[in-house]
Amino acid sequence: MNTEIKVLTLSPQLLRTAFLLIFCLLFGHSLLAQGNLVIHPKRILFDGKKKTEKLVLSNTGKDSAVYNISFIEYKMKEDGELLPIEKEEENLHFASPYVRLYPRIVKLGPNESQILKVQLYNTENIADGEYRSHLYFRAEQEKTALGTATKANESLVSVKLEAIFGISIACIIRKGEDKTYLSISEISYSKSKDQENFLAFKLNRTGNMSAYGDFVITYITPNGRLYEVGSVKGIGLYLPGTVRNMKVTLNTLSNVNFRGGSFKVVFTENESKKILAEADLNL
Repeated sequence: MNTEIKVLTLSPQLLRTAFLLIFCLLFGHSLLAQGNLVIHPKRILFDGKKKTEKLVLSNTGKDSAVYNISFIEYKMKEDGELLPIEKEEENLHFASPYVRLYPRIVKLGPNESQILKVQLYNTENIADGEYRSHLYFRAEQEKTALGTATKANESLVSVKLEAIFGISIACIIRKGEDKTYLSISEISYSKSKDQENFLAFKLNRTGNMSAYGDFVITYITPNGRLYEVGSVKGIGLYLPGTVRNMKVTLNTLSNVNFRGGSFKVVFTENESKKILAEADLNL
């Protein structure tokens, strides 16, 4: 009996697409994406275990793209907004003087990925504490040669608007013992005129390090049934801030009306899922 064996050959483009699909399935929980740029992981933390970290940059678009990578310094407001700053403040020290990047400019073809190397240096004599900067990935416009514009009617003025997006991730250096303590307070439930349900609360921080993690909100009915009704991932409370104000829209469930019972709010470490803070609200 003859057996026919067929070998399937994939083109380079299909191989790159397959790689991106597998990559997203495996690491989707820790990806950061904007536009056609996907970044893994979504933050960098040097805590004394490693001197070098790697970022994977992937272009999921149909066109080639160029990204310029630099540092930007931010201070966080209580509502989570990041404000650009230029000078260090008390309990706010920059990581950028101690971090190198290779390369600084990345060009990616469609469905193409590249590794960015992030390396510490000159950190031997820095004081204990936390140092934070943000890696900023800026999509560059493709340059058009001068003199190529049409001259059919020079009396007309043409304005072309093109969106240029940027995305940033935190790069944190920690040295010394972590003495941070977190708590959740001032929980309140409300309903809007449009019948949307909200839970507002504060995440409070004391100590010498920033906090980063995920919120999960559970509703417990009067008869003890549990429903996950809200979640927010990747929430930071950066030094020197001590409070992060949160307002979470709750999922609408056909068989739950939030009358009686209680809410449980849990804040967990992003990677380990270790509980960092939790609190309850009785209705």
